[in-house]
Amino acid sequence: MIKVHCFVSCVCEVIKKTKGVDHRPYYFGVWDADFDVLDNGVLTYHSDQIDHDFFQTWYEMLYGIKLYKWYDEKQSKQENINKLLGLVENKSPHQHVMVMLDLSMLPERENKFHQRPFPHYVMLESTENEEEWFMYDPDFRWEGILPKERILAAIQEPTVKGGYYFDSETIIAPTTETVEAYFNTCIKLDCNPLTDAVTEIMKKSIAGKERLSKLPTALKQLPVIAIRKYAYEHAFAFFWEALGREEEGFDTWCDEIERLVTGYTTIQYRAMKLAMTQDLLLVENIFVKLEEQNQLEFKIKQGLQECFQAWLTLQHKKEVML
Repeated sequence: MIKVHCFVSCVCEVIKKTKGVDHRPYYFGVWDADFDVLDNGVLTYHSDQIDHDFFQTWYEMLYGIKLYKWYDEKQSKQENINKLLGLVENKSPHQHVMVMLDLSMLPERENKFHQRPFPHYVMLESTENEEEWFMYDPDFRWEGILPKERILAAIQEPTVKGGYYFDSETIIAPTTETVEAYFNTCIKLDCNPLTDAVTEIMKKSIAGKERLSKLPTALKQLPVIAIRKYAYEHAFAFFWEALGREEEGFDTWCDEIERLVTGYTTIQYRAMKLAMTQDLLLVENIFVKLEEQNQLEFKIKQGLQECFQAWLTLQHKKEVML
């Protein structure tokens, strides 16, 4: 499965390693996870207006694990760094330490989105060498030892601030009732926030021709947010497996999800062309594609809703039999 959200990937890693506990329901919250449109019209996956309280709350409700926010924005960078040093050096085998850093400051790491800065959550552990740390990045499937000084420099960047720790010793499997409540909270059958936001950015840009040149910057982070749509795959896989359905049907939905993700790339490219040429005749094609995205995602959500209802019926039957 493609990883789609660094915070979610970090906390799910311990779930995946726990027998009898399924991490996939946690991804219900990812396909429409929060993003922001700044005052200057720039779409962004990270801003001061975005926090992880929603994921923090549901992680505990689903899996019984409390996430503790160790990073205090009211304190200085150095005070928070000192906290991090203590947490990493003194953590128990069951404890896990997460921190946000600027991944673009570590050039040996692949940055496929070419973002700078690139706020990103990773997990840290100490090593036998006091000058090195073990860094684990579940989202990009990377792990390795790096100089502690380099990691700390990436954390000290002013564009990043955040960190959590948790103890995985008390993991529980989510109940049917909790999964049901979480799905119903996450599924938005009457709107597609990302497509709506891009549509609004486009409308404001064409209102004054001089703003068209800003479109590439406004939509630069669209691919970073678009990959979250792969979270639909996690949900379909979870329900499909429980229902014992044929794999061919699952593959068909995966193809639709892939089409949705790549559709945003098409929109971004068309917007870049519009910015370069200033040719307003290109606008119609962009809005047509946006409407296609809307209809495709509604189709995916309806298919997932059907799977969820079938799964829920099956769970209730099993409970009656018990």
